[in-house]
Amino acid sequence: MSVQLSLNGVSRSFDGFKAINDLSLHVEKGELRAIIGPNGAGKTTMMDIITGKTKPDTGEVLYEGSTDLTALDEAAIANLGIGRKFQKPTVF
Repeated sequence: MSVQLSLNGVSRSFDGFKAINDLSLHVEKGELRAIIGPNGAGKTTMMDIITGKTKPDTGEVLYEGSTDLTALDEAAIANLGIGRKFQKPTVF
């Protein structure tokens, strides 16, 4: 199988707090992953980085091996078919 989404060495901090530190994750086409962890583990920050809401301090996020998601805005990432669904209805 080929890699659909790849995070390599992704880090992000907020005011000195490291929300994500050197995260690497690879999701192959057709593969389903569940991201679990306690509050403050970086799950939301990871999704914010993948969807373009937040830029990482370091690392790369690649879609289908070559499209660098960190170079795109939220709308361009959504046009690739990458999005998220919030638990509570919100207006963005």
